[in-house]
Amino acid sequence: MKKMIYGAAAALTLLATGCTGSFQLVQGVHRWHTNFESRWTNEVCYLVACIIPIYAAAYIVDTVFLNSVEFWIGENPIEVKTADATLTRTGADTALVKANATGETYTLRRLGDNAYTVTDAQGNVLQCAVDGDLLTMTAEDGTVRTAIL
Repeated sequence: MKKMIYGAAAALTLLATGCTGSFQLVQGVHRWHTNFESRWTNEVCYLVACIIPIYAAAYIVDTVFLNSVEFWIGENPIEVKTADATLTRTGADTALVKANATGETYTLRRLGDNAYTVTDAQGNVLQCAVDGDLLTMTAEDGTVRTAIL
């Protein structure tokens, strides 16, 4: 019985060689608990994540399931997509957004929690609606553009 267990462990070790993955779930937990303005809030969230074993659970799921899937199919099932834009804060409620791929520049001004005005480089004001992570901009001519925040 011991030989069979050792043999299975050796075979599993050889099959999983190089299967470290990117640990997107653990990185997501880390981004969550460091996303607050106050360093004290960050510390409290970190301690809660350690005491409740959020980190341990994320690590186990990442190691056993997600990184194995990433190894065999080549992509992580919860890979974080990043926007291809540069955001520069120009004031308390305003920011300059530049799309890196096209070079288009927009001025974003916050009017409330989910209300924004967007002005393009020509001075055209676009209506803006936010639904979760989806930003929908409607131009005066009816053209609609969407972006993921």
